[in-house]
Amino acid sequence: MNSPLVSLVLPCYQNGRTLARTVHSIQAQTVRDWELIAVDDGSADDTLAVLQRLAQHEPRMRVLHQENGGVSAARNAGMAQARGEWLAFVDADDHLPPDALAHLLSLTDADTDVVCGAYTMRFRDEGGREERHACASGDLQTVLESLIRGDSALNSMCARLYRADMIEKHGIRAPLGVKVGEDVLFNLDAFMAARAWRMSAHVVYIYEFGGNSAMTRARSDRYAQSVPMIEGIGRFIARHGLATPLFRAHIDLYVRTLRADRGRLRAALALNREMVSAITKGVDPRALPAKQKLYYLALTALPASSYLLP
Repeated sequence: MNSPLVSLVLPCYQNGRTLARTVHSIQAQTVRDWELIAVDDGSADDTLAVLQRLAQHEPRMRVLHQENGGVSAARNAGMAQARGEWLAFVDADDHLPPDALAHLLSLTDADTDVVCGAYTMRFRDEGGREERHACASGDLQTVLESLIRGDSALNSMCARLYRADMIEKHGIRAPLGVKVGEDVLFNLDAFMAARAWRMSAHVVYIYEFGGNSAMTRARSDRYAQSVPMIEGIGRFIARHGLATPLFRAHIDLYVRTLRADRGRLRAALALNREMVSAITKGVDPRALPAKQKLYYLALTALPASSYLLP
């Protein structure tokens, strides 16, 4: 059997109502050379039945079922079964514009290992308001800083293609036990391993939000939920010896996450010496730019001075 050009991995959990639209958007792609690996992650609704029904009429679609293990476990299970040259990820309540795969594939060449498009976030409970997000473009330093800060569309595992050989060669997998920011940790490893990447401002993915989307975006426990991601980023920085070049982005990771649910003053008071130690571990202050050296000295002397950081 010939290998498909693209393997799309579709993790599913309690998505019985939205699955058909997602799968139909994949079937409507102008590029036809793909396979779809749908993984039911122990759903209690009719997700598995809907997947099996859809697969009966789509020979390019395979359905896997496993006990509930979370989205990362489902994505990893799908990746393990993928046969395509390129990997793509789709969530089971979102959908793709018809030209999504064609556009992403048009950006590929022999040396490129990741291609990224833009995505639209559509808030149905806010009158269909839309936000468009594109990926930061630049060298490895720029990409890693953007991933750590979360200030562009780079964080998502969707709206892009990954070269499957690169993912397999470096053993890159979605991290288990991380419920917020698992995409960030996967992408840090992917971009660190990639030889080259290309970014596009063309929208190739539609995120659909409804019901409690506003509440989801305003969670008051964002920092607590983000701790596994933050610790994973710290391990990535230490593993690759990047404490000094990524020092400012590492500060922003803590400060922005704390400010998101506590405000500026309470965030400054919450930034303690243990956090500062994690941020400054391995940093050579002598090699920092002048302004960052001042940040280093201020934070190590008085963590609450983070209130003054922009």
